[in-house]
Amino acid sequence: MDGAEVVVVGGGHNGLVCACYLARAGLEVVVLEAAASPGGCIHTVELPGGRGRLEVGAYEHGGIRGSGVAGDLELESRFGLRFHLRDQVTLAPCDDGTALAFDSSLDRTVEHLRPVVGDADADAYRRFAGWAGAGVALLGQTEDGPPPSLRELAALAEAAIGPQAGRFLQALLGSASNLVRSVVADERLQAPLAHWAAHSQQSPADPGTGAGALMLAGGHGTPAARPAGGSQATVDALVRCLEAAGGRLRCGMPVTRVEVAGNRAVAVHAGGERVAATRAVVSALDARRLLLELVDEGAVPPWLAAEARRIHVGRRNVSELKVDAVLAGMPPLPGPAGFERSFLLSANTTGDLERAFASIQLGELPERPPLMLAFPSALEDGWAPPDRAALWLSTFVPWDLASGPWDQAALERAADHAWRTAEKALGTTLEPVERHLTGPLEWVARHGNPNANPNHVEMSLDQLLSFRPSPSLSGYRTPIGGLFLTGAGTHPGGGVTGMPGRNTAAVVLDALGGAGGTANRARRLRRRLAQVRDAARALRTLRAGGPR
Repeated sequence: MDGAEVVVVGGGHNGLVCACYLARAGLEVVVLEAAASPGGCIHTVELPGGRGRLEVGAYEHGGIRGSGVAGDLELESRFGLRFHLRDQVTLAPCDDGTALAFDSSLDRTVEHLRPVVGDADADAYRRFAGWAGAGVALLGQTEDGPPPSLRELAALAEAAIGPQAGRFLQALLGSASNLVRSVVADERLQAPLAHWAAHSQQSPADPGTGAGALMLAGGHGTPAARPAGGSQATVDALVRCLEAAGGRLRCGMPVTRVEVAGNRAVAVHAGGERVAATRAVVSALDARRLLLELVDEGAVPPWLAAEARRIHVGRRNVSELKVDAVLAGMPPLPGPAGFERSFLLSANTTGDLERAFASIQLGELPERPPLMLAFPSALEDGWAPPDRAALWLSTFVPWDLASGPWDQAALERAADHAWRTAEKALGTTLEPVERHLTGPLEWVARHGNPNANPNHVEMSLDQLLSFRPSPSLSGYRTPIGGLFLTGAGTHPGGGVTGMPGRNTAAVVLDALGGAGGTANRARRLRRRLAQVRDAARALRTLRAGGPR
C-alpha cells in the first residue's frame, strides 16, 4: 500500500504544475500517470541511430513563461529550463505566394504587412493591435483564480474601461470571424487572427471565439518562447521541481477508481494498487470521465451526475492529425529572412478556415485544411542530421470520418493531403526522409482525452469562464469532499500555461489551511493591485481604436 497527503491523477503539465505548488507548500504529494512517461500532450521523441528528434505535441511554451508559473516554480533559474526567445513570432503563408510576417515589434510587423496588404489594412492592423493588447490585459485579470461569471466579467469591464465595456464584451462573446472582418478587409490578414482563435478547436464562426482573435495582435511586445531541447524540457524541469520539493511521480499507473468514503475522496486505485490520499485527490482528467467513470458508483449525487453528462466534447467532430518528418533539407520559405524560426499559421483565407470546419463537422477532410507548421531544426541543432531539417505539422481532421475508420490508409491519405497543402502554401517541395503520423486514435492512446481533444472538453461559449467545465465545478472543487479538478478542462482552458494547475493548487491550499494558502492569497492580492494599476492604461488604449 502506498499513499500521500495529496494524490494527483494525471502527469500532464497542469497536473505536474499543481503538484509542484502543493509540494513546495510542504504537502506530501504523489502524481500518478497512466503513460510510460509524463507530459500528456507535451511529448518529444528521440529517433534511434542519430536520425533526429520529433516534437509530437505542443510546440510553443510562451504561455507558461508569460503566466508567471515558470518563474514561481524556478524552472529557469533553478531547474534547468532554457527558452529560445525570438522576435519572429508567426508567419502566415498563403496559397498565392504571399506571406504575412508578425514580429514581436508592432512597428516591424506593420512594415512587413504594408507591401502585402496595403496601407489601409496595415494601419487598421496597428489600431487593432493596440485595442487587442488592452483587451488581452483585461482578460488576464480573470485568469488568476476561479473564473468570473458573465455578470462579474461585465462588472470588471465596467470598472476598468467604463464606456468601452459594451464594445469589448460584444467582441468577446461574438465570433472571431465577425470580429476580424470588422477590423481589416484583406482575408489573408484576417485568416491568421481567426486561425489563432481556432486553436481552441472551435470554428471561428462560432460565438465566443472573439476572445481568441485578440491573441495574436494583442501579443506584441513579448517574444515567442520555445524550450531548448523541445517540449520535453518543460516536463523534465517540472519533474525536477516536484522531486526537489519531496514530491513523487509514478508512471505506468492508469487510474481505475477514485474511492470515496463518508462523502470524501480517500484513495486512488491505479496500476493494481490502492494509493491512499489522507487529505485530497486532485484530478487532471476531465470532469466527465472522473465523475461518471472513476468515482465510486453511488458517491456522485444524481444532480451532479446529470450535470457531468451535460459536459460535452466532440459536438463539432474536430480532432487533430500530427505529421512529424525529417526532410532532405531546409526548404526555402516565403516572407522576410529569419522567419523560418517562427511558428507558421497557414489558413489562407477566413472563408477557407470556415469551410474547413464545416467539412470536418460532416466527417470530411477539408479541401483546404488549416495548417500549423514549424521547423525546430531552424532554432537549434539535434533535430535532424547535418544538412537535413525537421518539420512539425499539425492540422484539424474529423474525429468520425464519413468514409470509414481511422486506419493506416486513412491516416496516410489525410497526411498526404496536408502535405500537398503545405507545399502549395510554402511554394516549394518538401522531401521527406522519414515521416511519422499521430492521428486521433494515437492521441487517445497517449493521453486518453475524449475525441483526442487537448482541451479535454470543448471551449465553446457555454463551457467558458464560470461554466467551465460546468457551473457547479468551475471553482476547481467538486461537491465530494477532498476531490478537486485541474487541467485544460478547467478555467482558463487549454494551452501550455500552467494556469489551471496553479489555480487549483491555490484552492487546495486554501481548503487545507496553513502557510501555503496564506502565501497564495498574498500573491493573488499583489497581482490584483498590479492589474488595477493597468486599468487606466487599458482605458486609454481601448478608446483609441478597435473594430469598425
